[in-house]
Amino acid sequence: MRKLYILFGFAGLAALNSCTDHEVIPPPVPLVDLNCDCEAEIGDSSATVTYTDSCYYQSFKNIVTEGASSARYMTSVEDEDVPGGLEIEIRSINWTDGGTNNPTLEEWKTFMNDNANPDYSDNTGHNGIAVRWIDPNGHIWESDTTASICLRDFVFNTLIQESDTTGDYIQFDATFNCTLLNSTYGTPDSMKCLEDGHVRSAFKLE
Repeated sequence: MRKLYILFGFAGLAALNSCTDHEVIPPPVPLVDLNCDCEAEIGDSSATVTYTDSCYYQSFKNIVTEGASSARYMTSVEDEDVPGGLEIEIRSINWTDGGTNNPTLEEWKTFMNDNANPDYSDNTGHNGIAVRWIDPNGHIWESDTTASICLRDFVFNTLIQESDTTGDYIQFDATFNCTLLNSTYGTPDSMKCLEDGHVRSAFKLE
């Protein structure tokens, strides 16, 4: 009789396993393959800086319930093994906010495409582009708008909008030259030319 009970036990266990629901794992959702690299010559022909490791995205907003809201967007390109980094900020989109605290995707795309060749800006209230270089000592050098011996231009060669579950992005490839100013070191080191800059990164709608 004991053997019969054991046999029934095995049969019941087999029946229970046969009724177990199998978990269906959905296929992975494809993510946007975000580019992230930058190279430029700063100061002289031997001072080439390269950042290829990490990109970060920020936005700075002024939300107005009755009136025009505004936002500017920044990307930071860094490298874990290299002190410093490069920041690029574009200014600034204006829109009538409907409660999302963001322009619509179409408004954002139009703003970016209309600014494929922006002028340099030295005031957050002005439209245009700003470039900042954080040197190995952690000091910030910022693009200047005045005439100097340095070349000055900024061109978005490509602007491509892509979205995934993490958000909406506009990937870009840009080339640029500018004058960088810093007052931390005093007059002798207050200006450097940034030449042959090339960056691939993105802005994020957030």
